[in-house]
Amino acid sequence: MPAEAVFEERDGCLRVRILACESTDQLCAVAERILEECETRRLSKVLIDALAVLETMPVISYYEAGVRCADMSRRYLKVACVVQPQATNPDRFFENVLQNRGVHYRWFLDGDQAQRWLQDDRLG
Repeated sequence: MPAEAVFEERDGCLRVRILACESTDQLCAVAERILEECETRRLSKVLIDALAVLETMPVISYYEAGVRCADMSRRYLKVACVVQPQATNPDRFFENVLQNRGVHYRWFLDGDQAQRWLQDDRLG
């Protein structure tokens, strides 16, 4: 079953609402679609709303997904993802895997913080 996601362009960024995502393959399929949409729309900022995802995947799944997603990236993107506390690892493992491979990605528990970080043109 593919991951369910809704895409919308607003305020100069691609907004993605993930409704369901349960596997590495689903996560990578969404990432590939995000890259395609950014390329088509010529956008470099992405705000992901993953609040509907309520559980974490195994750590190895995040590692595999992070490596695969980073390998897909063909251009600069700044990606902010809003998550539920129980649906992520507090040690920021997935975030670190992506960042170590050159993807400017960060997760947040608060949508306003994510939006501010995304709009800030400074790195960090």
